[in-house]
Amino acid sequence: EEDEDEEEIGTYLPLPNLSKLTPEEAATTVLSTTHGISMNLQQRLAKMFQKAKSHSCRAKIAEHFALFVNGLAEETKFPFEDFYYPNTCTAIPRYGDWENLPEGVTVNQIQYREYQPDKDEVPEGTYIDNVEDLKICYVILTHDAPEATIRLITSLYVEKVTNFVIHVDGKEKSGATYDRLVEYAKEMNEYAISAEGGEEYIRIVPRKKSVRVNWGGFTMVKATLVALNTAFGLDHYNDLRKQTKNVTKLAEEEGTDAKGRPLHDNPHAFKFHKLIHLASTTYPLASNTEIRNTIASHPLDANFLHIILRPQNPTPSVWNYFVECDDAVHRIYRLPILNYERGNGVDIYTSSQWFIISRDFAWYLADPPKESFVDYYLEYIEHVVVADESFFGTVLRNTHFCATLHNDNFLHLQFDRWENEAAGQRDERKCIMKNPDHCGRSPTTMTLDYLPTLELSGDLFARKFDDAVEPLIKDYIDKRREKEEERLKREKEFMKDMEAENKTESLPLEEWEFQGEGVLIVAKETVGDKEPLCLGMEKDNNKVLLRPCFRKEVPPTLSPNWETGAVIIEETI
Repeated sequence: EEDEDEEEIGTYLPLPNLSKLTPEEAATTVLSTTHGISMNLQQRLAKMFQKAKSHSCRAKIAEHFALFVNGLAEETKFPFEDFYYPNTCTAIPRYGDWENLPEGVTVNQIQYREYQPDKDEVPEGTYIDNVEDLKICYVILTHDAPEATIRLITSLYVEKVTNFVIHVDGKEKSGATYDRLVEYAKEMNEYAISAEGGEEYIRIVPRKKSVRVNWGGFTMVKATLVALNTAFGLDHYNDLRKQTKNVTKLAEEEGTDAKGRPLHDNPHAFKFHKLIHLASTTYPLASNTEIRNTIASHPLDANFLHIILRPQNPTPSVWNYFVECDDAVHRIYRLPILNYERGNGVDIYTSSQWFIISRDFAWYLADPPKESFVDYYLEYIEHVVVADESFFGTVLRNTHFCATLHNDNFLHLQFDRWENEAAGQRDERKCIMKNPDHCGRSPTTMTLDYLPTLELSGDLFARKFDDAVEPLIKDYIDKRREKEEERLKREKEFMKDMEAENKTESLPLEEWEFQGEGVLIVAKETVGDKEPLCLGMEKDNNKVLLRPCFRKEVPPTLSPNWETGAVIIEETI
């Protein structure tokens, strides 16, 4: 009988006969690391410790791992199982199931949300009166290639209405980049103050506050929030707070409220209407005038983000709990997904971490009120992989700021292949899930081949650019931006003259411009033929081909056989 017991138990664990042991001894044996259930836990920890070298990192991993082990042992809840916060967004209806939408509701209506009310139907002050008064603060994240960041700053600078905050990765290898940008900022600020009678317009996040940013980690969000603090001058007040705990003394500081909390318009804050968040690998496609015109054509409180407005609802096995230390991201266990239908009050939304936001929303992120959604959500999002794509859009969509969402960040972005599909050695930083083939990916590097795509995108910015890979593309873009700037300047002068003369004429077309219902693009070799060939498109898949330019059966409109006639830009992709 004893042998049978040993054999039966041994089919699950290689254990001796537990009936001969005291309860304490039996428990110790079952939990042993040689043949008990702790063996797998030991192996799991050992695997995690391979990327964690320091004592503090290994202790952090063990502490968070223990939250789940102890939760099981003590029969208590796992982290965030009882997360709840009420969604205060009332302006956007929630549609959780896009496969079964109500009649009359389409995905396009949900996803392509616009926020551009008629100026005649909104209170005075909703729009900026003069676009030339629009002040923009650019927050740029970088880690290397300081000259690329300097070129980006130079390309975007408009005197007295543009500020910049630069966050340089806190890792040691980024030290030279930090030093170069500090030197550049000092030189340009001194020139602006002495020669132009202006003010400081470039700030570098202090080195002691720089964040060591890791792919897929919460540190990407943290770096952005730290940069927002610098934009609002909060570095000054945070340092002051460390020097004194006297609330009365803090409250006496200029730019604070009665409790010593800094105000958004404190004397150390940059003055701006809009904050634009960019990577240093981004570059403007549009002229500065076009960038400013586009932003000013929307309300001052508009927030331009790209959010997938379908609530996330992944399977539990792929939504994991992570911690970050020793410049790496470590997977611990499963993390409860936040979903309204599961009783969490809010949903998580995927969005881009690059955006154009209002001063009010930027301030809410930089200095969130106690017990606000941001204050509560930060504890959760710290443990989400690629947190930057689940933070900013989620915050906006679950708060009253959702009413100001214009769901387009005006950034052209194309993604490369998944890391598990890479030819050659993988970047293991992007393959951190349990399934080794469940990897992340990065944006495609723009080359000269992409110039037509970039020009037709209609976006204000694009990424990513790498001067080492393609050193010429920015030069071509700069030439186009310069032409656009000249064109807009002429247009402004022309309209001013027409207004003075009370005329309504249109600006003359440039030699490369077309105007009309459509354009026939003729194949050069066939121009003299009896039946010249023109650019056309097939009915399916938008394939481009050559067709006879003139046919008797061409319909008067582009429907239903539009592919047999001229092609207009609205009919192309």
